[in-house]
Amino acid sequence: MIVTIKGILTQKQPDEIIIEINGLGYACYISTNTYDNLPKPGKEIALLTYFHVTENSQQLFAFSDVTERELFMMLIGVSGIGPKTAIVLLSAVSPDEFKRRLIAGEVSMLTALPGIGPKTARRIIVELKDKFVKLSSDDLPKEESDVLPEVSDAYDALLALGFQMKDIQNAITIVNNKDKAMNTEEIIIQALTKLR
Repeated sequence: MIVTIKGILTQKQPDEIIIEINGLGYACYISTNTYDNLPKPGKEIALLTYFHVTENSQQLFAFSDVTERELFMMLIGVSGIGPKTAIVLLSAVSPDEFKRRLIAGEVSMLTALPGIGPKTARRIIVELKDKFVKLSSDDLPKEESDVLPEVSDAYDALLALGFQMKDIQNAITIVNNKDKAMNTEEIIIQALTKLR
């Protein structure tokens, strides 16, 4: 099993990088969180990896920190979640924010991602949440109706404006941490100041 990789970063894109080691180039799939932590091409890097082998392919996934790799391993352990889907999920928010939302049982954060329906989102939450906290009977995944409608409407509006899901989540989280209750318009205006 390949667990780490160290070499020269020769190419990088938000979802894939190439690392050269002794004349060989290794393609690694990455999340946007890992991408944000990478230096410019030409520098030496060391990353944690997961080597996924199937009958038809061999894929290498790379991570800049242990937390992200642990979350990835947990996600691919959930029925119906493959490595590519897990990387997309981890690209939506930071690993710590993903954990927080998983513990909070936020179905909407997961269903906003391509290929993740409400049933799969609930399964992810139920199967992984107990790895972080004890799951009680009244602490099940939240339906859309449990999320404040003002927050949900503001999120949808910002998504329609073309902002990235990860950036919207971060902006709304910052805005919601204030004590003052806000309507949809106020949340959008405040979030836009963080998104510019």
